[in-house]
Amino acid sequence: GMLEWFKNNFAAEEQKLADAKGVSVWDPLMDLAKEVPAGSRGVFFLPHFAGAGAPHVDNRSLGAFAGLNEGADKGVLLRALIEGLDYQFLEFIVNLEKALGEKLERVVAVGGTARNSFWMQNKADVSGKAVEVPGYEEATPLGTAMLAGIGAGIYADEADAFKRVYKAGSVYEPDKANHELYRQYFEVYRKLYPGLKDISHTIFDMFRS
Repeated sequence: GMLEWFKNNFAAEEQKLADAKGVSVWDPLMDLAKEVPAGSRGVFFLPHFAGAGAPHVDNRSLGAFAGLNEGADKGVLLRALIEGLDYQFLEFIVNLEKALGEKLERVVAVGGTARNSFWMQNKADVSGKAVEVPGYEEATPLGTAMLAGIGAGIYADEADAFKRVYKAGSVYEPDKANHELYRQYFEVYRKLYPGLKDISHTIFDMFRS
C-alpha cells in the first residue's frame, strides 16, 4: 500500500531506530505524524497510485502531493498521506450514504491497518464516524468459521452468528474540533481530482501508456 511505499522510500532512519529498540518501524513513524497538526500544514495528498476508484473510476488518474512548502518535512508528508487516504474513505462514505439514503453511525475496520491507533483515530476524525476495531485480528477465518457454523446448524443465521461470536475491541470516537477542521479541508481535497485530471491524463499517456 501507500504507507509501505512511504516506509520503503523515506524511513531508513526510522527503520534503524526501530530495529535498535526492537519495535515496529510504524511506532517512530506515527510519532512523526502525531507531531503535525490536522491539515498537514496545508499539504494535501491524492492517493491515486493505481488510478482512481469509486466514485471517479479513472485508471489514468495519478497520485499527487499539493501545497508543498518549506515546512513540508517527513512528518508532514506522512500525515498528508494518511489524511489523503482518509479523505478518500470519507468520499466513499458520502457516496454510499447517498445511495443508501441513510447515514452510517459507525464503521468497522479490520486487517493490519486496524492495529494502527493513530490512523484509526484520524479516520474517525476525518469521517466524523466512530471507528470500531473488532477484538480479534483475523476476520476472514472467523467469518469462514461462522458460515461453517451456520451450515452445521450451530447458528440459526448470519445475525445469530454475529450476535453470539462478535466481540468489539477498540472504538475510536471522532474528535469534534478536528472533525470541524477536516470538514473544511475535505472540500479542498475534493477539488484535487477534477483539478488535476487533465494533467494526470497527459502525464499518463506520455509516460505510462
